[in-house]
Amino acid sequence: MRTTIAVLIVVAACAVTPAQSAQPSAALCQSPQAPAGAHEVAAELDKLRPLLTDKQRADLDRPLSAASAIRWSNLPIGIVPRSGLRLGDLDDRQAAAARAVFSAALSPCGLAMLDQVRLADDSLVPFDKRPIGWGGGNYYLSVLGDSSSKAPWMLQIGGHHLAYNFTFKGREAGATPLFVGTEPIRFEIRGQQVEPMDAQSHAMSRLAAAIASQPKARLSGTFTDVVKGVVVTDVPGGMPTGGTDTGFPQSYPAGDIDRGIKVSALSPEQRELVRAAIASFAQLPDSAISGALLADYLSPAALDQTYVGFAGSPNLTTQGSYVRVDGPRAWIELVVQRAIAQPDQLHYHALWRDKQSDYGGEVRR
Repeated sequence: MRTTIAVLIVVAACAVTPAQSAQPSAALCQSPQAPAGAHEVAAELDKLRPLLTDKQRADLDRPLSAASAIRWSNLPIGIVPRSGLRLGDLDDRQAAAARAVFSAALSPCGLAMLDQVRLADDSLVPFDKRPIGWGGGNYYLSVLGDSSSKAPWMLQIGGHHLAYNFTFKGREAGATPLFVGTEPIRFEIRGQQVEPMDAQSHAMSRLAAAIASQPKARLSGTFTDVVKGVVVTDVPGGMPTGGTDTGFPQSYPAGDIDRGIKVSALSPEQRELVRAAIASFAQLPDSAISGALLADYLSPAALDQTYVGFAGSPNLTTQGSYVRVDGPRAWIELVVQRAIAQPDQLHYHALWRDKQSDYGGEVRR
């Protein structure tokens, strides 16, 4: 498969051990080259379009609207069909050009995440008896709006267990909503262990373990999924319905009740773990996309007003375990679910939203 060689190269650069994950290095997650902004991403898209058929170009480019922006999901395409350019349909030249787009929009770790999540999905195909559309080919690239204009536009990359939603030239820096999940949690390719969410799960787990002795840090309730994700309606005995971001704009907790413990009450060492947890998600896009957001989230004033909490097992080894970072702007959550393909195993869902700049502040409902 096309992504196998690439992922084995990139995963080595982005691999994070439990000891390292307390302080993810920007050098590991960001390209040594200058950050790639809207112009660079648009330039790579301009190189891709001439390689596509008329139908493929029509699939790639669509209008930017509230309805098109919120149509991302973490469910397979058999439940929530996708629009866009299907990556599994691309020939070698087209795939290479699409990858150049990804490389411009993502950090090396964000690119590795895309590769690894797709490979994890490939491993589920033998279990897909219904079928519901697992597989790394069922991931899509879309451009919403005109990437050559001065008007706002979006780049969407995603499929089951991944949604990158980046807004360029919007009112706000637009790196969110960003969803990532993985099933299985870890797997092996050519003798190399691959764990797509290694950095994120270890950073969130280390944070939960560090605050576990604080009574205020424990959140009440039972967590079956991320709280602010796509809206899904379960159908007894059948496929769920919905599965897109129709809950946007989200409402968020206020006050001090059941939000966890305030970071201002934590030790310097614990504060560093909060910073590391935030960075493990915010460094997935290229720094030109997320740099301003990360700087805002990690400012001393914002950190002091941030809450962190957990439920279940801090080491993320049991179903229903949950960790959350709830800041003035940043909302980051990770939950442990029962696996679908092999129900005796577990898998992760995680979500990063920005309370102010989801969709670059361009989508209103």
